[in-house]
Amino acid sequence: MFANRVPVTLLTGFLGSGKTTLLSRLLADPRMQRTAVIINEIGEIGLDHLLVGRPDDDTFLLKSGCVCCSMKTDLSETLKSLRRRAATGELPEFERVVVETTGLADPVPMLRHLLADESLNAAFRLQTVISTVDSVMPLDATRDRPERLRQISVADKLIVTKTDLSGRFDEMSQTLADVNPGAQILDSQDLDAVMAALFDHERYAVVRHLPDVSWERPAKGFGREREVQHDSVATLALRVEQPVSWPDVTSFLQQLARRHGEKLLRTKGILNVKESPRPIVIHGVQHYLYPETFLDAAPGDDSASRIVFIYEGAIEAEIRDLFERIVVRSAAPIPA
Repeated sequence: MFANRVPVTLLTGFLGSGKTTLLSRLLADPRMQRTAVIINEIGEIGLDHLLVGRPDDDTFLLKSGCVCCSMKTDLSETLKSLRRRAATGELPEFERVVVETTGLADPVPMLRHLLADESLNAAFRLQTVISTVDSVMPLDATRDRPERLRQISVADKLIVTKTDLSGRFDEMSQTLADVNPGAQILDSQDLDAVMAALFDHERYAVVRHLPDVSWERPAKGFGREREVQHDSVATLALRVEQPVSWPDVTSFLQQLARRHGEKLLRTKGILNVKESPRPIVIHGVQHYLYPETFLDAAPGDDSASRIVFIYEGAIEAEIRDLFERIVVRSAAPIPA
């Protein structure tokens, strides 16, 4: 059953954003069959009409065929427990996991758990991060709680909720695109689209939607990054047209992690490296970089290397300087 690593989706969203309402709608759908759902505070969701049994105090079986359990310990231990119990037949087999966080949860520590635990990585892999955003509540980077900004900034997909009340999907989408230019933005009223995002079978969905940036191309052959600043959270996209050296890339990432690991909320990238015939996918959280994986081919017609950083604090200049000194200069062609 676990020959292939089970994809894990992290579902986050601020208090009152409609995350639990959306999850209840999803759990009632038969397409959620063979899904394990981990919920931080199970009492917050009305599941009574969905239950068909209670094997123990922590785990619920739903009519849709999925397993729902409350997280009593940390995420790593909960996932490992589910794996063991499914392997012994105590719980139904599952093909995917959805982890729902509390409204005030910072998603970064949970992402760190998924990346830093090697024994966990043997059975599970991060598929995508989804965050619900309340369209009734204006987004104000100068006043919003930092947890809300982090939830929005690190997400791969943003689900805009309560649009039937606000009528502000287009307006909110533009604001969110400024905060997180790489995220796919969906309306919660379109349940089929939300379900498709949840069941995204793209193996590397976590890095598929990188920001679509118009790059300047100076003589050195590397693109100038686009930076989007919102209070203490910023997004920085870097690009190199020529193939890069994998040892140089790893050296750059290691040095950056040693200096500013706590400030790196997420790192995502697709690299065209000299040492590999296939593009390399990287993603990480803070000090932790997920083991590199490979694409069969570059997405679309774009073979350039692209790395996106979501970070906090005034480290943009140092990221650029390290990237140019370590990665770009070695990638630039030698003048004739």
